[in-house]
Amino acid sequence: MSNAAEPRSALFLNRLVPLSGRYERLYFGAEFCPWLLPQPEAGVAACRAAHDQGWHFTLATPVLAESVLPRLRDLLEALAGLVEPGDEVLISDWGALELVREALPQLPILLGRILSGQKRGPRILELPLTVEQREYFRRGSWYGREAAALLEEMGIARVELDNLLQGLAPLPTGLTGSLHYPYAMVTSSRNCPFRVDLKGTGCGSRCGEAFRLETDQTPIPLLQCGNTQFLQNPALPSDPSALGIDRLVHHPYLPR
Repeated sequence: MSNAAEPRSALFLNRLVPLSGRYERLYFGAEFCPWLLPQPEAGVAACRAAHDQGWHFTLATPVLAESVLPRLRDLLEALAGLVEPGDEVLISDWGALELVREALPQLPILLGRILSGQKRGPRILELPLTVEQREYFRRGSWYGREAAALLEEMGIARVELDNLLQGLAPLPTGLTGSLHYPYAMVTSSRNCPFRVDLKGTGCGSRCGEAFRLETDQTPIPLLQCGNTQFLQNPALPSDPSALGIDRLVHHPYLPR
């Protein structure tokens, strides 16, 4: 692969630690748990740390609950005077779209991988698929021309993708992808095994430790972290640029 085709590198953190490494961007926040949306002061600290490092900043926002919307608005407003050209906001819930556009109209919006519509799970590898069926399982919601045209109409040009075990199909013209690794989401729920007060408007429980799930239906274990299950796939595509991917997003810790 030539240097011109090499994807850019980004680091994803859900809590701020000293920044290092050959990255060009910090993703900070949560994707799956609404209660882990960063507090405004945490978002401000992460944004400043990224800029001090010479990196761009991407705020990651999770699937939302109604009670979290005021917190999201406060977070976006706190960042309004700090964001710079090249910064972004990732949304994992369509309910965040207008809030982000109102508070930070100058920033590009990315569609999170929970909205990608990809076909996930290790048992796909065991299916007796034809060539056409295999291609279907490598695609997601935004691979059709009509879907790509809809995103273009909405001003969205980048989608976040999971590193599927069965491989990925090339994105349609006009869309660019970011590939998250080594943890690929398999499934997610609004219910968390560690949340006790299911009727409340917050979560007073401490996030439990991740645990491993195994079954004789597949040799590949799942990793349960909060309300989401993942599999680990560190093997990256040999030519990401041929798939429309120009950014690799590294998760040193299990996402939340």
